[in-house]
Amino acid sequence: MVSIRGNALLGSDLTFTEDMTIEIDDEGVIISIAKEKKTADYLLPSSYVIVPGFINAHIHLGDAFLKDQTYGSSLEEAVGPNGIKHSKLSTSGIEEKIGSIRNSLEMLIQNGFTSFADFREEGIRGIDLLRNELKQYPIRGIILGRQTEKNTFDEVSKNCDGLGIRDVFDINQEGYTTLSKLKTNNPSMLVGIHVSESEEVIAESISKFGKRDISIITENDVFDFVVHANYSKDEELKLLSQRDIDVVCCPISSLYFGLKFPPLELIQKYDILFSLGTDNVLSCNPDPFRLMAFTLYNARANCQNISPKEVLKSITVNAGLILKQKIGQLKIGYSGDLLAIDLESYNLKFSKDVYTAITLRADQSDICFQMYKGKVIKWKDRK
Repeated sequence: MVSIRGNALLGSDLTFTEDMTIEIDDEGVIISIAKEKKTADYLLPSSYVIVPGFINAHIHLGDAFLKDQTYGSSLEEAVGPNGIKHSKLSTSGIEEKIGSIRNSLEMLIQNGFTSFADFREEGIRGIDLLRNELKQYPIRGIILGRQTEKNTFDEVSKNCDGLGIRDVFDINQEGYTTLSKLKTNNPSMLVGIHVSESEEVIAESISKFGKRDISIITENDVFDFVVHANYSKDEELKLLSQRDIDVVCCPISSLYFGLKFPPLELIQKYDILFSLGTDNVLSCNPDPFRLMAFTLYNARANCQNISPKEVLKSITVNAGLILKQKIGQLKIGYSGDLLAIDLESYNLKFSKDVYTAITLRADQSDICFQMYKGKVIKWKDRK
């Protein structure tokens, strides 16, 4: 067992609470949180605040080797089925792919992420590549596989944590039937899909199916969450809410490709749980601080009212709930994944609000202590 004592953001509302002792058992699970002034294995300075480890709810970490090769390209040109990314993936060697995965994992950890959900390309082969690399890194990878010409939905689902489907053009009626059976047999299996990422995607959906993509996916009771929803309409968000389908938004990636900022305020209006992801590493680094600040600044620019606390919850509490894992909260029974941020650092000194400080001013250098499953992976005060 290990114990940490300090100020902390506790529970599902990230309530700031002073001088708490958190105990984590040998399995890496939080077993006690109490305001008891007793000796702890790690007594953190009073300027630190303990927060849940960050969760990247949507990433494609295998395309890091394409950094800065797609700027100025359209979404379709960069990451479409016949675009730069998939052309390069089909011809790149195993060492290049492994190097790309390792670079992404190292960035995730250094920036304070303790969990991520990857939409994995290349079927079972892609899943195996990532799973093998994860054995060497202190981070939780939730792998959402994708079917290929060689691997069916059923085969892929047996080798990972769920399915991350490209879009409505990548699935036919037989596929929906298969997904329905898989979900019936395994209700906890995660299924996500990209929707309404661009106007072109919506136009193609209308041309091919006679309706917009969100209308299609809400007719099939197999999806747990959608990714993007940049161009979703009021009535479509209402449908998602009625179907209890969550939304993961990737605002940096969307604006990188010249797309619309997601309607976060409307998403909240319909009580839809939302989280954030960084999406393709080729378009932006997996940096939670940049992601939070970018989201808040652009929400203001788009006249959307989103609070710093809600944005912080989106990459902790909400992400854990969307991904159906006991992560993202400092709470008994949850994984002992946590960070400690120094509120007296140069970046944060004099700030009067902890949530605004973390989301708008902090960066990776302000993380002074980091744990994954109760194991220390960063401690700046270590002698």
